[in-house]
Amino acid sequence: MTRFIQCVEPRRQKTSLTGDPGASSSRNNAAMHCSDMTSFRRKSLADCTFSRHPLLRKWQDTSYQAGWRFRADWFLPEVGTVVASLAKSAVIPGPTAKSLGAARARNGVGITETMADFRALFAAAGKNVDVEALQSLAEGWAEAMETAPPVSCTDVYTGLATQAHFRRRLHEISTFGSERPGTVVLAIISMAGPRNSLNHSWTLLARIGEAVNGQLDGTGAMAMYQNSAIHVLFPLSESNISRVIECKIAVEALGDGALSPARTKFYPLPSAAPATTTTAPRDSSCERQ
Repeated sequence: MTRFIQCVEPRRQKTSLTGDPGASSSRNNAAMHCSDMTSFRRKSLADCTFSRHPLLRKWQDTSYQAGWRFRADWFLPEVGTVVASLAKSAVIPGPTAKSLGAARARNGVGITETMADFRALFAAAGKNVDVEALQSLAEGWAEAMETAPPVSCTDVYTGLATQAHFRRRLHEISTFGSERPGTVVLAIISMAGPRNSLNHSWTLLARIGEAVNGQLDGTGAMAMYQNSAIHVLFPLSESNISRVIECKIAVEALGDGALSPARTKFYPLPSAAPATTTTAPRDSSCERQ
């Protein structure tokens, strides 16, 4: 199972690819957009109050060094429970380890990374790995995966890609590269938010999806709606940039201008590492040809 991942930070230098005259890619704005788009957890109170525990911090650093990929999703309440158990009694009860394994699975972390992270805890504590606790961790992960609901690739409100499917595709491109030649670009069309409610009406969301699908048809793009913004992954070309700008204009015209003004920014994704014989499993059912 591929983790629903954190957005790759856009390039820091100024880029001329922008839908608004004079606009440039800002590191702070890009980080904010990526955080809003991809973060599936908020920093909990436990994260704030327990983060000073020396073993937790050492475990976190050791896990990063061992290959933990996305820092934003490392801490969970179960992490604090595991550290408290090991620090207090020098052992981790089976149910505690099992709960951590299940939590990692629910958050989309693979079994290899989950077990490597758990081994990093014992390395940080200067102890031998507790094999029984490691087995309990794996059991919890496997049981949670067996009961996990299937992931759909189509959002029922807009007809665009779901957040999970979009994040998975973004992860595949940033890790393995695109199967199509050339640069892949992330475009974010930020629209005006709803004025009298928390969310736009279902009717307007459906019209947004129809407009986006119509404008991007044939571009090879994938689009997702989230928090009054449309995120688009597409192969870089002049014609595709024009289509994205046309998409912005079409969306602004919906609902008697309820979504206007909209702003568009483009973020070229960094090139992936050189291709190897390993390829990522892909679900292309939401992509346009």
